[in-house]
Amino acid sequence: MKLFCSLKWALMKYVPLCAILSIAGTAVIGFGTNELQERYSDTYGNFSENITYVIKESQENNTFELEQSHSHLVPFNANTKMLHISYWIISYAQYILIPLWILVCVYIPGIIFYKRELKKPITILLDASQKIADNQLDFKIEYHKKDELGTLCNAFEEMRCQLDKNNREMWRSLEERKRLNSAFSHDLRTPLTVLKGYAEFLEKYVPDSKISEEKMLSVLAMMNGQIIRLEHYTQKMNAVQKLEDITPDIREFLAEKLLSMLDETGNFICGDKFKINYFSDEETVFIDTELVMQVYENLVSNAVRYAENSVSVDVNIAENVLKITVYDDGKGFSDDALKDAVQPFYRDEKEPDKLHFGLGLYICKMICEKCGGRLTVENHKNGGKVTAEFVCKKISESR
Repeated sequence: MKLFCSLKWALMKYVPLCAILSIAGTAVIGFGTNELQERYSDTYGNFSENITYVIKESQENNTFELEQSHSHLVPFNANTKMLHISYWIISYAQYILIPLWILVCVYIPGIIFYKRELKKPITILLDASQKIADNQLDFKIEYHKKDELGTLCNAFEEMRCQLDKNNREMWRSLEERKRLNSAFSHDLRTPLTVLKGYAEFLEKYVPDSKISEEKMLSVLAMMNGQIIRLEHYTQKMNAVQKLEDITPDIREFLAEKLLSMLDETGNFICGDKFKINYFSDEETVFIDTELVMQVYENLVSNAVRYAENSVSVDVNIAENVLKITVYDDGKGFSDDALKDAVQPFYRDEKEPDKLHFGLGLYICKMICEKCGGRLTVENHKNGGKVTAEFVCKKISESR
């Protein structure tokens, strides 16, 4: 159990100190002023008229009479004026000194409380807020007391971490988009140059009938091939741009139905080469099935392109995670591919498919990350292995 000490109770520790100082100081002031008055009177005489009554017995008629007795007063004149003023100040000093002392007794524990309990966290929070305002997030807020200000410092630290994470993600996204745009521009040059060359060729020779119909049809076919390539390329780039802003549509889905869809799609793409194994400890999950199927179709299509005889899939739903692992019995991934296969526009040098732009695994990686999971590329003993993970939730946890 986390121990929490409120500032209110921390302040209560200083109340006894304040009370002890107040009582002790008040007693000392009262005793001191009274003692000083008595010594002043003994030394210089009485400065106030004290009337006392003395009982005297009458000898004549055996009666008792009250007689006023005036103590000796110091006469008020120019010489004794300062003595009278001094005595008056001493007489009324305690009425001023006692309230002042009580204020001091409140102030001193207050200062101690501020320095011990408030000054450090307030300084930390002010410094942190200034750094956050200046977009400096590479620091850490540390304050270990379990009180309200400690909770506030922890909240500030969580906010700082989230801001730092968001900033890093934003910069990563911007850098990745710049890299995509750069690669996109670079890859467009080749088909555009080819098309431009063919167009200039036709413009030069067709008007004068210097080219045969067969040659012209061949050139047109090649131009059409480049146009188709450009269409596929722009479609892929459009898909990538859309995925950066996508939000998964999490819905309730039967695990058995999802597994059936995966089985059916795998058989359709791979035919007799396909085999699937699955396990699920949940009957119902929350997940975006369209995104899952998009990743799955991409992985299986890649696997069947490189497989020699078989493509196998393991599907596992456990501990709130959907894991899809696709195996092929091809040559596996090269060392470079293991590092860069999920990067945009990565293509194997021996890739025969001209319409393969190296965006498939990159798109799969983006989708997995959008769904809280990840994509990993590995080799196994008989070929390549790609695993896609998606975070899913039980019904009880999602409500």
